[in-house]
Amino acid sequence: MRLLIDADLLADLEPDERPDRQFAKLEHICARNGVDLYLHPISQPSATAASAKNTLATLPGSHAPSKADIEQHFGPCSTDEGLNDATLLDAVRTKIADYVVSNDAALHALAASTELDALVFTVDDALAWALRSYELEDVPLPTVSEVAAGELEFTDPIFDELREDYAPDFDKWTRKISDDERKCWIVRVDGQLAALVIRKDETHAEAKTKHPGPDILKISTFKVAEAFRGRKLGEQLVKQILWFAQKNDYDLVYLTAYPKQKSLRLLLEAYGFVVAETRTNGEMVLEKAMVRGPVSPRQGENALAASCRSYPNFVCGAGVSKYVIPIRPAYHAMLFPEFGSAVADPAVEILGKPANTIEKVYLCHSPTKTMNPGDVILFYLSKQAGTHGSQSLTTVGVVKSVRWSNDIDEVRRWTAKRSVYPDSELIEMASRTTPLLIIDFLLVGHLTEVVPISALTARGILSSFPQSIVRIEDDAFDALKRSIDLGFEF
Repeated sequence: MRLLIDADLLADLEPDERPDRQFAKLEHICARNGVDLYLHPISQPSATAASAKNTLATLPGSHAPSKADIEQHFGPCSTDEGLNDATLLDAVRTKIADYVVSNDAALHALAASTELDALVFTVDDALAWALRSYELEDVPLPTVSEVAAGELEFTDPIFDELREDYAPDFDKWTRKISDDERKCWIVRVDGQLAALVIRKDETHAEAKTKHPGPDILKISTFKVAEAFRGRKLGEQLVKQILWFAQKNDYDLVYLTAYPKQKSLRLLLEAYGFVVAETRTNGEMVLEKAMVRGPVSPRQGENALAASCRSYPNFVCGAGVSKYVIPIRPAYHAMLFPEFGSAVADPAVEILGKPANTIEKVYLCHSPTKTMNPGDVILFYLSKQAGTHGSQSLTTVGVVKSVRWSNDIDEVRRWTAKRSVYPDSELIEMASRTTPLLIIDFLLVGHLTEVVPISALTARGILSSFPQSIVRIEDDAFDALKRSIDLGFEF
């Protein structure tokens, strides 16, 4: 296994910064498990990078393709930085490397535009993949809980890190948020505070945001403890924030971040946050306008981009296709552990698995060839006695990418970032004659009230129990839409 490290990433990893410690943890796991880390010959670390990082070897078999060859696959490259980014991506496109590790937003955007984003990791993504692949640990799948700030124990290790951020006024800050009875979302693992969001309702006069509001949700603190980084808890908290804001009719969500917080910015910008202002101290204000009612793509925007911008709202008009996907209860429980009682035993889940995320991957052997990014998918839970939602539509998603393969190594590469499937099952599924369909998708939400098969057949939406992926027409979806309650208008 080969990870290609963006040299610009190394330049950002100053010895006293926490991302450097995350990268060091990644290096140690990779070294223990025979995963090789390389640099591309076209790029070398900045002189500010730690000297130890300069010992990374050059990627074997790599070369500097001509600009014409790069632009044939990645489009015009008007800057040296753009050409370098495309050259790194070309290494995974041609399978010289398995994955690229970078926190550069432009590189991630280019990867998404060329459908290579599954092969590009942030440092946190790479650490999550390494933990999941090589150092699995059976622990309870964490859930988000709501508490008042006054209930927090400020001696918890997560506050040791926050003390640095709020120095020298940490104690004053903790008293204030406790006295104000600020609401918090927390994730605990074995009793330890693993992740924390502190929120506050504000008016536009208080927030002074670019977007006028008026109903504004401020995220005043967003923190994942260092010991629990790389476990997708940040994405779980973003899901919590945005589902809450959408269902409670907020006009805007905003928070502030510094340039060094590249992983956080990439995560937020993937779901519609934009940098609305950069203050004189370098602090950036990231705002996300919440979209109510039907979503339509803007000029030059495709359906998937519009759904990401509007998340958890989504495009579901005539420009996208709609599909019903039957899913067995065991896989439903793995993909959607927060759905009702469909989780048979959450204590056997693995924290490193991305079951608590927005982006997921589903595998099947359906013969469908018409599905495209931006299409709407409706999951139908197959029959299982005693299971909530059995033989009903339960969940809505938006397709991010669609691929087919019978090559197990290729399947592993394309699912590594999001898979909840054990490797033994990947091998078995890839070994069948029919190509394996790999669907990357965004989880939009779960139905407040499931729609049973009896209602689906009575309305002519389905003719019978779905055995494979079924495409439904726009008029059938329009009839179904009235019964799909996600907690917001779409």
